[in-house]
Amino acid sequence: MQWLGKRLSVEVTPPSARMIERFATTHGQGGLLLHGDNRESLAWLLAQGNAGKAQLVYIDPPYDSGVAWTSRVRLRGKAATVIGERAEYTDTWPPGGYLQFMAERLLLLRELMAANATLWLHCDYRRQSHLHLLLEEIFGPECFLNTIAWRSQTARGAKVHAHYFPHSTHYIHIFRRSADTAPVWNPPRREIVLSRAEAAAQFMEDEAGFFRTSHPGSYSFEKLVELHTAGRIYAPHGGTVIVDKAERRVYASNGGNIGVKYYVEKRGRNRFVVTRSVDNLWDDIPGLGTIPSEDVNYPTQKTTGLLRRIIETGTNPGDLVLDAFVGSGTTLAVAEELGRRWIGCDDNWRAVRTSGLRVTDDRVTGWQGEVVTEGTIWQIGDDGMMGAGDDGARGWQGEGVTGGPEAEVSVTREPGGLRVEIRAFRSPAVEQLLAQAGVERLEDWRATVQAVLIDPAYDGQIFQARLVDAPKGKSALVKGLYHLPVGDGAGEPVAVRLVDVAGGELLAVVGGDAIINLSQQMLPAGHGPRPEHCGLLIIRP
Repeated sequence: MQWLGKRLSVEVTPPSARMIERFATTHGQGGLLLHGDNRESLAWLLAQGNAGKAQLVYIDPPYDSGVAWTSRVRLRGKAATVIGERAEYTDTWPPGGYLQFMAERLLLLRELMAANATLWLHCDYRRQSHLHLLLEEIFGPECFLNTIAWRSQTARGAKVHAHYFPHSTHYIHIFRRSADTAPVWNPPRREIVLSRAEAAAQFMEDEAGFFRTSHPGSYSFEKLVELHTAGRIYAPHGGTVIVDKAERRVYASNGGNIGVKYYVEKRGRNRFVVTRSVDNLWDDIPGLGTIPSEDVNYPTQKTTGLLRRIIETGTNPGDLVLDAFVGSGTTLAVAEELGRRWIGCDDNWRAVRTSGLRVTDDRVTGWQGEVVTEGTIWQIGDDGMMGAGDDGARGWQGEGVTGGPEAEVSVTREPGGLRVEIRAFRSPAVEQLLAQAGVERLEDWRATVQAVLIDPAYDGQIFQARLVDAPKGKSALVKGLYHLPVGDGAGEPVAVRLVDVAGGELLAVVGGDAIINLSQQMLPAGHGPRPEHCGLLIIRP
């Protein structure tokens, strides 16, 4: 296969990197989130000695769709009003650009894979044939295992009237790292739940329940007698089972072949479960349109059911899962839940933040880094954006937005800990969207905030989230009032990070002296001459 500018080699100088956040994870697995161009991120991973470490690579890259993808900006609370959109990423490419982009990243991913690893590349109809050929060229045709056809949606609306059939299917190409090594592979099974009427239409029934039959094959006479004693031999045509010990035969009295009964599992009064093997047509896993409760408001999000089947098939507990286009973070959330370690990469900061919140433990966690397994966020290279070690705001978008966010925060000491209260928060970017949508200014600031993270002993470099308030669902609001236990870091600055619904963030830092002198007004330390990033922090008694 040829394309403009084809080059099947990649040379990347390992970039610099710095840790900017640490957090405890929901199930104690831990992993890395890398913010930056994923080509540089993969090169950095290789330079850190991670070659051959990934057991499974799942990627859901751009599709060359020509679409500028956006996400909804939605207030939180009972109304959950949509007030606008924000840009996430653009999926348009110059001639040859898309395939060269993919080739370079696949070459780096191959080096990160273990000998018995598999790569799962998710795509749609636009480029699936080109990507299959590219994978064969990089990994070798002998490493191709299968292509999954996943029914990601049911045709509805205008799609029903598509002239040449609706596009309702995605494709997942599966390749192993080495043709000389058998990959880790746990064949999946799927459960189908039937009502009594559905079971009666598909199976025979006796006093023990619904069953199907199978030819006994090469079963010995002794085994057939054992099965008959257990009531598991079926005689067709209304006959009975005859056991002829002299001739060592088991047969049906009215002719026909006997069969071995396999009973359907019964669950509850009228529910019956059938377990079947899984082939390469996946029409039993719903897409996001069918289960909107999983929606984290990020374009092209995939569902947990899809990633659960992939990860359970290609890994064992404790293995490392790598997603180089982490997006909404479904891969990391499922890997964490299933007891796998994980690495995620993305150059979109909101993707990194969204993914991080999905694997972050929302309980108050250790004080001075004693959490054994944790998640960390690393800034790869220097993209000019502010990191967690910089005070102020990041991620603000929108033309005509002037000024930075403002927050009113109170930090007081109380017996056994700290009391942190957010009394007000104002985001000019959100206010602009409210005005454009014709929505009146809100009385409750919490409707504009997606998450609150608190580091009670901030060192000015790495934000260590010891408390995370990121409520699930669309209607839940952050609390705004928090109590944290006192640890060895008592007296250190307290940092409060607020993430608004438009993707902007404010890091408010309350210094040690400010905690004691509550009447003092201050700006977060280190703002310097950058008023465009300035977030006003007002501390009141």
